[in-house]
Amino acid sequence: MRGLDRKIDIERKTAVSDGYGQGIETWSKIATRRSAWVAPVRGDERFTSEQLVARQQTEFRVRYSSEIADLSPLDRIIYPATSIIPRSHEIYDIIEVAELGRREALRIITARRAEIANA
Repeated sequence: MRGLDRKIDIERKTAVSDGYGQGIETWSKIATRRSAWVAPVRGDERFTSEQLVARQQTEFRVRYSSEIADLSPLDRIIYPATSIIPRSHEIYDIIEVAELGRREALRIITARRAEIANA
């Protein structure tokens, strides 16, 4: 597969228990610095609850592997892959995952959302 010239991290939401038996949601990496192809799909803006919400859909393609074969909308992508400067990446929520070919690649449609208060 050509064009895998970007690096992404893939995270999964997990619940852990704190010292008092309360559940805490946290994100754990299931794939680190995985090569990916990235392309914008579409973007839109709309007003909701007195805020302007911009939403950008992005498609990621990665090689198929058993460690990420079960990706779902409960997971997310960090792009570009986490670097030394934590503010230099964006979070993309997974909307849809489709297998391409016979275990050749995964096509992952995501949404990155930005809210602008009092727009």
